[in-house]
Amino acid sequence: MKVGVVTFHNAHNYGATLQTWALQKTLKKLDAEPCVVHYHPDIIDHLYEVPKLDTAAKRWKYLSKKSERVRRRKIRIKYHRYRTFLNQNLTMAGDYRTWEELKNNPPGLDCYIVGSDQVWNPDHTGGFDPAYILDFAEERAKKIAYAASVGRERFPAQYREQYKSAIQKFDAVSVREPSAAAEVSEAFGREVPVVLDPTLLLERAEYDEIKVPSERKEKYILVYMMETNKKLVRLANKLSVVTGLPIIQRRQGKVFRNELPSFFTEHPGEFLGEMEKAEYVVTNSFHGTVFSIIYERPFISMLHSETGSRTSDLLMELGMEKHLLMDGKDFKNMGQFTIEDKAGLRRRIGKMRANSIEFLKDAL
Repeated sequence: MKVGVVTFHNAHNYGATLQTWALQKTLKKLDAEPCVVHYHPDIIDHLYEVPKLDTAAKRWKYLSKKSERVRRRKIRIKYHRYRTFLNQNLTMAGDYRTWEELKNNPPGLDCYIVGSDQVWNPDHTGGFDPAYILDFAEERAKKIAYAASVGRERFPAQYREQYKSAIQKFDAVSVREPSAAAEVSEAFGREVPVVLDPTLLLERAEYDEIKVPSERKEKYILVYMMETNKKLVRLANKLSVVTGLPIIQRRQGKVFRNELPSFFTEHPGEFLGEMEKAEYVVTNSFHGTVFSIIYERPFISMLHSETGSRTSDLLMELGMEKHLLMDGKDFKNMGQFTIEDKAGLRRRIGKMRANSIEFLKDAL
Protein backbone atom coordinates (compact mmCIF):
# COMPACT_ATOMS: atom_id res chain seq x y z
CA MET A 1 0.00 0.00 0.00
CA LYS A 2 1.36 3.42 -0.98
CA VAL A 3 0.76 5.78 1.93
CA GLY A 4 1.29 9.55 1.99
CA VAL A 5 1.74 11.50 5.23
CA VAL A 6 0.55 15.10 5.48
CA THR A 7 2.06 17.02 8.37
CA PHE A 8 4.35 19.97 9.20
CA HIS A 9 7.40 18.08 7.92
CA ASN A 10 8.98 21.18 6.38
CA ALA A 11 9.13 23.10 9.65
CA HIS A 12 12.74 23.42 10.83
CA ASN A 13 11.75 22.19 14.25
CA TYR A 14 13.24 19.08 15.81
CA GLY A 15 9.93 17.71 17.06
CA ALA A 16 8.11 18.24 13.75
CA THR A 17 10.87 16.56 11.76
CA LEU A 18 11.43 13.64 14.11
CA GLN A 19 7.74 12.77 14.43
CA THR A 20 7.50 12.74 10.62
CA TRP A 21 10.55 10.50 10.29
CA ALA A 22 9.27 8.19 13.05
CA LEU A 23 5.87 7.75 11.39
CA GLN A 24 7.55 7.09 8.04
CA LYS A 25 9.76 4.41 9.63
CA THR A 26 6.82 2.83 11.47
CA LEU A 27 4.85 2.57 8.24
CA LYS A 28 7.81 0.84 6.59
CA LYS A 29 7.86 -1.67 9.46
CA LEU A 30 4.19 -2.38 8.66
CA ASP A 31 5.20 -3.20 5.05
CA ALA A 32 3.62 -0.07 3.58
CA GLU A 33 5.40 2.14 1.02
CA PRO A 34 5.36 5.49 2.82
CA CYS A 35 6.17 8.95 1.58
CA VAL A 36 5.62 12.49 2.81
CA VAL A 37 3.33 14.62 0.69
CA HIS A 38 5.55 17.65 0.13
CA TYR A 39 2.94 20.27 0.93
CA HIS A 40 4.77 23.31 2.25
CA PRO A 41 2.63 26.48 2.25
CA ASP A 42 4.21 29.87 2.71
CA ILE A 43 2.82 30.22 6.23
CA ILE A 44 5.21 27.42 7.26
CA ASP A 45 8.13 28.08 4.90
CA HIS A 46 8.45 31.78 5.65
CA LEU A 47 9.13 31.04 9.32
CA TYR A 48 12.40 29.30 8.48
CA GLU A 49 13.74 30.88 5.28
CA VAL A 50 16.91 32.95 5.39
CA PRO A 51 15.80 36.58 5.91
CA LYS A 52 16.22 38.74 2.82
CA LEU A 53 18.19 41.96 2.71
CA ASP A 54 15.28 43.67 0.98
CA THR A 55 15.41 47.11 2.59
CA ALA A 56 18.08 49.78 2.92
CA ALA A 57 17.87 49.54 6.71
CA LYS A 58 18.52 45.79 6.66
CA ARG A 59 21.45 46.18 4.26
CA TRP A 60 22.98 48.94 6.39
CA LYS A 61 22.64 46.85 9.55
CA TYR A 62 24.24 43.89 7.76
CA LEU A 63 27.18 45.95 6.50
CA SER A 64 27.78 47.96 9.65
CA LYS A 65 27.44 45.29 12.36
CA LYS A 66 29.59 42.20 12.58
CA SER A 67 27.10 40.62 14.98
CA GLU A 68 24.39 40.86 12.32
CA ARG A 69 26.61 39.21 9.71
CA VAL A 70 27.41 36.39 12.15
CA ARG A 71 23.70 35.97 12.98
CA ARG A 72 22.68 35.71 9.32
CA ARG A 73 25.55 33.36 8.52
CA LYS A 74 24.38 30.96 11.23
CA ILE A 75 20.81 31.14 9.95
CA ARG A 76 22.05 30.21 6.46
CA ILE A 77 24.12 27.34 7.85
CA LYS A 78 21.17 26.02 9.83
CA TYR A 79 18.81 26.34 6.88
CA HIS A 80 21.02 24.44 4.44
CA ARG A 81 22.00 21.73 6.94
CA TYR A 82 18.37 21.21 7.88
CA ARG A 83 17.28 21.05 4.23
CA THR A 84 19.97 18.45 3.57
CA PHE A 85 18.75 16.33 6.49
CA LEU A 86 15.14 16.47 5.27
CA ASN A 87 16.08 15.56 1.71
CA GLN A 88 18.25 12.65 2.83
CA ASN A 89 15.85 11.15 5.37
CA LEU A 90 12.31 11.79 4.15
CA THR A 91 10.83 10.30 0.98
CA MET A 92 8.94 13.19 -0.61
CA ALA A 93 6.02 13.06 -3.05
CA GLY A 94 5.24 16.07 -5.23
CA ASP A 95 6.02 19.71 -4.57
CA TYR A 96 3.01 21.76 -3.52
CA ARG A 97 3.10 25.32 -2.20
CA THR A 98 -0.64 25.94 -2.31
CA TRP A 99 -3.81 24.01 -1.60
CA GLU A 100 -4.93 24.57 -5.20
CA GLU A 101 -1.79 22.88 -6.57
CA LEU A 102 -2.39 19.86 -4.35
CA LYS A 103 -6.09 19.64 -5.19
CA ASN A 104 -5.47 19.87 -8.95
CA ASN A 105 -2.65 17.31 -9.05
CA PRO A 106 -2.80 14.88 -6.08
CA PRO A 107 -0.05 12.25 -5.71
CA GLY A 108 -2.34 9.33 -6.59
CA LEU A 109 -1.68 7.13 -3.55
CA ASP A 110 -3.70 4.35 -1.92
CA CYS A 111 -3.97 6.02 1.47
CA TYR A 112 -3.29 9.35 3.18
CA ILE A 113 -2.51 9.94 6.85
CA VAL A 114 -2.71 13.37 8.43
CA GLY A 115 -0.84 13.84 11.70
CA SER A 116 0.76 14.01 14.13
CA ASP A 117 1.48 17.58 15.27
CA GLN A 118 -1.12 20.33 15.55
CA VAL A 119 -2.46 19.79 12.05
CA TRP A 120 -6.00 20.70 13.16
CA ASN A 121 -4.98 23.91 14.92
CA PRO A 122 -5.99 26.77 12.56
CA ASP A 123 -3.60 29.11 14.39
CA HIS A 124 -0.74 27.14 12.79
CA THR A 125 -2.31 26.74 9.35
CA GLY A 126 -3.48 30.30 8.75
CA GLY A 127 -7.12 29.41 9.27
CA PHE A 128 -8.91 26.34 7.95
CA ASP A 129 -6.65 24.65 5.38
CA PRO A 130 -8.36 21.79 3.45
CA ALA A 131 -5.01 20.05 2.88
CA TYR A 132 -4.86 19.03 6.53
CA ILE A 133 -8.26 17.36 6.42
CA LEU A 134 -7.21 15.50 3.25
CA ASP A 135 -9.84 17.15 1.07
CA PHE A 136 -7.59 16.58 -1.97
CA ALA A 137 -7.55 12.78 -1.64
CA GLU A 138 -8.85 10.73 -4.54
CA GLU A 139 -12.23 9.10 -3.90
CA ARG A 140 -10.76 5.57 -3.80
CA ALA A 141 -8.05 6.47 -1.26
CA LYS A 142 -8.30 5.78 2.46
CA LYS A 143 -8.22 8.79 4.81
CA ILE A 144 -6.71 8.33 8.25
CA ALA A 145 -5.90 10.72 11.08
CA TYR A 146 -3.07 9.46 13.26
CA ALA A 147 -2.42 11.33 16.54
CA ALA A 148 -3.90 14.51 15.11
CA SER A 149 -3.75 17.44 17.50
CA VAL A 150 -6.16 20.34 17.84
CA GLY A 151 -3.84 22.20 20.21
CA ARG A 152 -6.77 22.81 22.60
CA GLU A 153 -9.88 21.06 23.89
CA ARG A 154 -12.24 22.29 21.16
CA PHE A 155 -12.10 23.53 17.58
CA PRO A 156 -12.46 27.32 17.30
CA ALA A 157 -16.13 28.20 16.86
CA GLN A 158 -15.69 29.80 13.43
CA TYR A 159 -14.18 26.60 11.96
CA ARG A 160 -15.99 23.94 13.99
CA GLU A 161 -18.56 22.96 11.36
CA GLN A 162 -15.89 22.74 8.64
CA TYR A 163 -13.74 20.37 10.71
CA LYS A 164 -16.77 18.35 11.79
CA SER A 165 -17.99 17.89 8.21
CA ALA A 166 -14.52 16.91 7.01
CA ILE A 167 -13.75 14.45 9.82
CA GLN A 168 -16.98 12.53 9.15
CA LYS A 169 -15.50 11.51 5.79
CA PHE A 170 -12.44 9.80 7.32
CA ASP A 171 -12.03 6.02 7.46
CA ALA A 172 -10.24 6.08 10.83
CA VAL A 173 -9.43 8.82 13.35
CA SER A 174 -7.19 9.02 16.40
CA VAL A 175 -5.90 11.94 18.45
CA ARG A 176 -2.74 12.63 20.40
CA GLU A 177 -4.19 14.30 23.52
CA PRO A 178 -7.03 13.08 25.76
CA SER A 179 -8.12 16.70 26.17
CA ALA A 180 -9.38 16.80 22.56
CA ALA A 181 -10.81 13.28 22.36
CA ALA A 182 -14.38 14.25 23.28
CA GLU A 183 -14.56 17.04 20.72
CA VAL A 184 -13.14 14.94 17.87
CA SER A 185 -15.25 11.90 18.85
CA GLU A 186 -18.37 14.05 18.58
CA ALA A 187 -17.29 15.25 15.13
CA PHE A 188 -16.42 11.72 13.91
CA GLY A 189 -19.61 10.18 15.26
CA ARG A 190 -17.93 7.44 17.30
CA GLU A 191 -15.29 7.11 19.98
CA VAL A 192 -11.83 8.22 18.93
CA PRO A 193 -8.78 6.56 20.57
CA VAL A 194 -5.85 8.45 22.03
CA VAL A 195 -2.57 7.19 20.56
CA LEU A 196 1.10 7.93 21.04
CA ASP A 197 2.98 10.66 19.27
CA PRO A 198 4.90 8.92 16.43
CA THR A 199 8.24 9.59 18.13
CA LEU A 200 7.23 7.09 20.84
CA LEU A 201 6.35 4.37 18.33
CA LEU A 202 10.06 3.56 17.98
CA GLU A 203 12.54 2.03 20.39
CA ARG A 204 15.53 4.15 21.37
CA ALA A 205 17.93 1.98 19.34
CA GLU A 206 15.96 2.65 16.16
CA TYR A 207 16.97 6.31 16.30
CA ASP A 208 20.60 5.25 15.88
CA GLU A 209 19.87 5.27 12.14
CA ILE A 210 19.88 9.08 12.14
CA LYS A 211 21.51 9.98 15.46
CA VAL A 212 24.92 11.66 15.41
CA PRO A 213 26.80 11.21 18.72
CA SER A 214 27.73 14.43 20.48
CA GLU A 215 31.40 15.40 20.25
CA ARG A 216 31.28 17.67 23.31
CA LYS A 217 33.94 16.77 25.87
CA GLU A 218 32.29 18.52 28.82
CA LYS A 219 29.32 17.29 30.81
CA TYR A 220 26.35 19.65 30.46
CA ILE A 221 22.74 20.52 31.17
CA LEU A 222 20.59 20.65 28.05
CA VAL A 223 17.88 23.32 28.02
CA TYR A 224 15.29 22.98 25.27
CA MET A 225 13.18 26.11 25.64
CA MET A 226 10.65 26.60 22.84
CA GLU A 227 8.83 29.48 24.54
CA THR A 228 10.86 32.06 26.46
CA ASN A 229 10.11 31.53 30.13
CA LYS A 230 11.91 33.57 32.80
CA LYS A 231 11.03 31.04 35.48
CA LEU A 232 12.62 28.26 33.45
CA VAL A 233 15.73 30.39 32.93
CA ARG A 234 16.03 31.00 36.68
CA LEU A 235 15.61 27.29 37.42
CA ALA A 236 18.25 26.29 34.85
CA ASN A 237 20.70 28.89 36.17
CA LYS A 238 20.13 27.60 39.70
CA LEU A 239 20.70 24.02 38.57
CA SER A 240 23.92 25.08 36.84
CA VAL A 241 25.21 26.66 40.04
CA VAL A 242 24.24 23.68 42.21
CA THR A 243 25.78 21.07 39.89
CA GLY A 244 28.65 23.14 38.54
CA LEU A 245 27.64 22.12 35.00
CA PRO A 246 27.41 24.51 32.02
CA ILE A 247 24.31 24.75 29.84
CA ILE A 248 23.75 24.13 26.14
CA GLN A 249 20.62 25.49 24.45
CA ARG A 250 19.01 25.98 21.00
CA ARG A 251 19.10 29.76 20.49
CA GLN A 252 21.80 31.86 18.85
CA GLY A 253 22.18 34.47 21.56
CA LYS A 254 23.36 33.79 25.08
CA VAL A 255 20.49 33.21 27.51
CA PHE A 256 22.06 31.60 30.59
CA ARG A 257 24.89 32.63 32.90
CA ASN A 258 27.15 29.66 32.18
CA GLU A 259 26.82 28.50 28.58
CA LEU A 260 28.70 26.35 26.12
CA PRO A 261 28.23 27.06 22.38
CA SER A 262 24.60 26.48 21.41
CA PHE A 263 23.26 23.77 19.09
CA PHE A 264 21.43 26.34 16.95
CA THR A 265 22.88 25.10 13.64
CA GLU A 266 22.56 21.37 14.41
CA HIS A 267 20.18 19.13 12.48
CA PRO A 268 17.73 16.68 14.16
CA GLY A 269 20.17 13.76 14.21
CA GLU A 270 22.73 15.87 16.05
CA PHE A 271 20.05 17.06 18.48
CA LEU A 272 19.43 13.41 19.39
CA GLY A 273 23.12 12.98 20.12
CA GLU A 274 23.10 16.05 22.40
CA MET A 275 20.01 14.76 24.20
CA GLU A 276 21.50 11.29 24.71
CA LYS A 277 24.60 12.70 26.42
CA ALA A 278 22.93 15.33 28.65
CA GLU A 279 23.40 15.03 32.40
CA TYR A 280 20.10 16.86 32.97
CA VAL A 281 17.36 18.27 30.73
CA VAL A 282 15.18 21.28 31.47
CA THR A 283 12.46 21.89 28.89
CA ASN A 284 9.06 23.39 28.10
CA SER A 285 8.85 21.48 24.83
CA PHE A 286 6.64 18.42 24.35
CA HIS A 287 9.27 16.69 22.23
CA GLY A 288 11.99 17.81 24.62
CA THR A 289 10.05 15.84 27.23
CA VAL A 290 9.54 12.88 24.87
CA PHE A 291 13.22 12.49 24.03
CA SER A 292 14.21 12.93 27.67
CA ILE A 293 11.99 9.90 28.29
CA ILE A 294 13.26 7.94 25.29
CA TYR A 295 16.90 8.49 26.28
CA GLU A 296 16.02 8.17 29.99
CA ARG A 297 17.72 11.42 30.95
CA PRO A 298 16.99 13.14 34.28
CA PHE A 299 14.54 15.91 33.35
CA ILE A 300 12.10 18.57 34.45
CA SER A 301 9.25 19.86 32.25
CA MET A 302 7.68 23.28 32.64
CA LEU A 303 4.54 23.74 30.59
CA HIS A 304 4.34 25.79 27.40
CA SER A 305 1.63 28.43 27.91
CA GLU A 306 -0.33 27.44 24.78
CA THR A 307 0.43 23.76 24.16
CA GLY A 308 1.32 22.49 27.63
CA SER A 309 -1.66 20.15 27.95
CA ARG A 310 -0.05 17.55 25.68
CA THR A 311 2.99 17.41 27.98
CA SER A 312 0.96 17.13 31.18
CA ASP A 313 -1.35 14.53 29.57
CA LEU A 314 1.66 12.37 28.61
CA LEU A 315 3.40 12.62 31.98
CA MET A 316 0.22 11.85 33.90
CA GLU A 317 -0.50 8.83 31.69
CA LEU A 318 3.02 7.54 32.31
CA GLY A 319 2.82 8.19 36.06
CA MET A 320 5.64 10.78 35.86
CA GLU A 321 3.87 13.81 37.37
CA LYS A 322 6.82 14.57 39.65
CA HIS A 323 8.81 15.74 36.62
CA LEU A 324 6.23 18.44 35.92
CA LEU A 325 6.73 21.93 37.37
CA MET A 326 4.26 24.78 37.06
CA ASP A 327 6.74 27.19 38.63
CA GLY A 328 10.43 27.01 39.44
CA LYS A 329 9.52 27.77 43.05
CA ASP A 330 7.91 24.32 43.21
CA PHE A 331 11.31 22.65 42.71
CA LYS A 332 12.15 20.83 45.93
CA ASN A 333 15.07 18.46 45.34
CA MET A 334 17.13 16.75 42.65
CA GLY A 335 14.99 13.63 42.98
CA GLN A 336 12.38 15.36 40.84
CA PHE A 337 14.73 14.91 37.87
CA THR A 338 15.36 11.20 38.37
CA ILE A 339 13.58 8.50 36.37
CA GLU A 340 13.39 5.90 39.15
CA ASP A 341 11.80 2.81 37.56
CA LYS A 342 13.19 2.74 34.03
CA ALA A 343 12.14 -0.85 33.38
CA GLY A 344 8.58 -0.07 34.48
CA LEU A 345 8.55 3.03 32.27
CA ARG A 346 9.62 0.95 29.27
CA ARG A 347 6.80 -1.52 29.97
CA ARG A 348 4.19 1.24 30.18
CA ILE A 349 5.37 2.80 26.93
CA GLY A 350 5.55 -0.63 25.31
CA LYS A 351 1.89 -1.31 26.11
CA MET A 352 0.82 2.08 24.79
CA ARG A 353 3.00 1.57 21.71
CA ALA A 354 1.40 -1.78 20.95
CA ASN A 355 -2.10 -0.27 21.14
CA SER A 356 -1.11 2.65 18.90
CA ILE A 357 0.47 0.41 16.27
CA GLU A 358 -2.60 -1.83 16.38
CA PHE A 359 -4.74 1.22 15.53
CA LEU A 360 -2.50 1.97 12.55
CA LYS A 361 -2.60 -1.63 11.30
CA ASP A 362 -6.39 -1.79 11.57
CA ALA A 363 -6.80 1.59 9.89
CA LEU A 364 -4.55 0.63 6.98
